[in-house]
Order: sequence, then C-alpha cells, then structure tokens
Amino acid sequence: MKVTLIFLLLLSQSLCLAATDNDQQLRKVQSKIKAVSGNLSRLKKQRGDASSELKHIEKQYGKISQNLARLNKQVTQKQQRINEIHKEIKIQQRWLDTQKSHLSGQIKAAYALGHQEQLKLLFNLNDSSRSSRVMTYYQYFNKARLNKLQHINASLQLLSTLEVEKQLEKQKIAELAQQKNTEKQKLKKSTSQRKSLLKKIKKDYKSKSSQLTKLKKNERQLLGLITALQQAKTPQLPSSFSSLPFSKLKGKLPWPVSGKIIKSFSRQSDGVLISAKEGRNVRAVAHGQIVFSNWFKGYGLLVIIKHDKNYMSLYAFNQSLYKEKGTWVEAGEIISTAGKSGGRDKTGLYFEIRKKNKPLNPKKWCKKR
Repeated sequence: MKVTLIFLLLLSQSLCLAATDNDQQLRKVQSKIKAVSGNLSRLKKQRGDASSELKHIEKQYGKISQNLARLNKQVTQKQQRINEIHKEIKIQQRWLDTQKSHLSGQIKAAYALGHQEQLKLLFNLNDSSRSSRVMTYYQYFNKARLNKLQHINASLQLLSTLEVEKQLEKQKIAELAQQKNTEKQKLKKSTSQRKSLLKKIKKDYKSKSSQLTKLKKNERQLLGLITALQQAKTPQLPSSFSSLPFSKLKGKLPWPVSGKIIKSFSRQSDGVLISAKEGRNVRAVAHGQIVFSNWFKGYGLLVIIKHDKNYMSLYAFNQSLYKEKGTWVEAGEIISTAGKSGGRDKTGLYFEIRKKNKPLNPKKWCKKR
C-alpha cells in the first residue's frame, strides 16, 4: 500500500512537471508567433510607408521636371527674341546710315548757299515765274528734309528702345538660369532620395515569388480602378472634337510615343512597353476625356483616357503629367512625358487599350511601324 502511494505521488509530480514544461513551451511558441506577427505587421507598415514615400518623391520629381521643361522653353523664347532684336537693330542701323548719307548731301548743298539760302535763290533768279517754281521746289525740298530728320529721330528712338528691351531680355534669361539651377539641385536631391528608397524596397521583394505577388496585386488594383472608371457616367463628346467612333479607328491609331517595343502584349502583359527617352512627349492616341491623372501604385504617374462608353487607353511610368482629370484632349495632344515612375530602373512608356475590362493588343489598333 505504501509502495502504491509513493508511486502515485511520484507519477503525479512527474505529470505536474510535464504540464509545467508544456505550458512553458506553449508560452514560448505563442511568444514567437506574437513576435513573428509583430514583424510581419511592422514589415507591412514599412512597405506601406515606403510606397507612400515613393509616391511623394515621384510626384515631386515629375513637377520639378515639368518646371525645368517650362524654364527651358522660356529661355529659348527669350533667346529667340534677343536674336530678333539684333536683326531689327542691324536693319535700323543700315537704314540710318543710308539716310545720314543722303542728309549729309543735302546739308552740304544748303551750306554752300550760305545761311540765307532761300533769299539767295530768290535774288539770283530774274524770271518771276521761274522764281515762283523754284521757291515751291525749295519748300518741298525743305519739307522732305524735315521729314527725313523726323524719321531719323524716330529710328534713333526705336534703336534706344530695342537696346533697352535687349538688356531686359538678357536680365530675364539670367533670372531663369538661376531658377533652372535651383530646380536642378532639387531634381538631384529627389533622384538621390528615390534611388535610396528603391534599394530599401527591393530588399523587401528579393524573391521572384514575392515580386510576382506584388505585380498581381498591382494588376488587381488597376483592374478595380478601370472597372470603377468604366462604370462612371460616359462623358458627352464636345461638338468641336472629331466625331469618328473609336471602334472605327482600329489599325489607324498613332503610337503615343516613338520607340522600340521591348515588351509585347501577351498573357503575362495586358499592354506593351515602349522604350522611350526620359522627358520625351507622350501623346493621346485619340480624342477623349482624361478620367485619371495621378500616381498609382506599381504604375507610377498614370494617365487614363476614356474615349467613349466602351474604350479606354492607359499611359503609365510617366515622368510628368501635363493634363488634369476632366480635361478633353484631341488625338496627338501632349498629355505627359515618358519616364520611369512606379519604382522602375529604366525609362519607357507602358501603354494599354481596353474595351470595357478586356485588354486589346495595341499592335492591332495602332498604325504599322
């Protein structure tokens, strides 16, 4: 009996110890699960923060690039005006030289007659009728000389005005150059920030499977956006725009940008990727209304044009956006510039054509190259 009691006590104790060990192990496992869950939450938040930061940087980069393009255009216009002023000054100076030469001859002739030239002409003429004619000619001559002097004075004033305008234009060019330098410094800083951020993002998506998951998620989000835009009320085409339906334009559409197609339409791609230099103009392939013009995850600065109730065209990875949502555009109108937004390494334009939610092969809709 005593042996049995001792055995039961030992068994009970060992069971308690085992239960205690199991509890400890369970707590350890739960603690690990909690730590892993925390890490996952933190990683998701970091990815979300990185995506938000990328959006901010790329939108900022686009605006700076747009400002630089505008400043370059202004500098070109100012330089052209200076060149025009130079030509106008040369023309005026040549005209002045000619008029001065003519006037010089007239002044010498007048001087030869002396200070009282009119009286001398009068006294030197015996015939009264001839004298009258000569005096009339003299008045014409004198009037022409005065007109010439007035024209010369006007030309001199114009030269002075042109010189002042030239100096002002040069001053404006200097100011624009300073603004350009400031914008270039901003662009350099923005480029550096983007580069650092992309390195951080790439560490989170090292494996191909995680990259594929990311791409599929981006595609689903884009499809959701397209569906929402497709379901929205179809805008009324303004009477000033060409009325040919989009469905009749198959095989006739212009390409949005010139460049080699580096990724074709396929099961893996709903559109085509066109190689294009950064900053190259991107044009609408047909008339329509801009229904989206903003940054979109995975596609960067994105433009979507709704052509009618069925058809849309998409332009992604842009550097800068030139048109706002709600704007009507004609075929060939500049809507953006090609870039590498959306976290890309290489520049280019991603282009899609869709009928409702169905992607169409752009090669069948755009003109043969």
